[in-house]
Amino acid sequence: MLEVSRGSLAAFERRLATIPADLCAPFHEEARQLEAELLTVYRVVVQCTKREEDLERVSKWWETMVRVCDEFAVRLVKLAEAHPACGAEQYYDRVLELRSKCLRLQKMHN
Repeated sequence: MLEVSRGSLAAFERRLATIPADLCAPFHEEARQLEAELLTVYRVVVQCTKREEDLERVSKWWETMVRVCDEFAVRLVKLAEAHPACGAEQYYDRVLELRSKCLRLQKMHN
């Protein structure tokens, strides 16, 4: 799962490098794409945990998802630094909300 998310993040960074700092429309497009990819990973983890009977393994799935959220959050911070006038905070906040949810699920299954 981490490798899949890292591939998405690498592609995101390549696309980000081509966006001029003064243009917000392409910035928002990339941020929305990144968020959609994170939600796709989340949905896969949800499906995996539904089929898993071992609570320790369920907890590990959620732990992995917390790490994925952390990696996406780091990329969004970089995006916000490169495009400070474009408002990355809204995307960052949603990633942190999802991270909190995954952490809560991890602890619940521990």
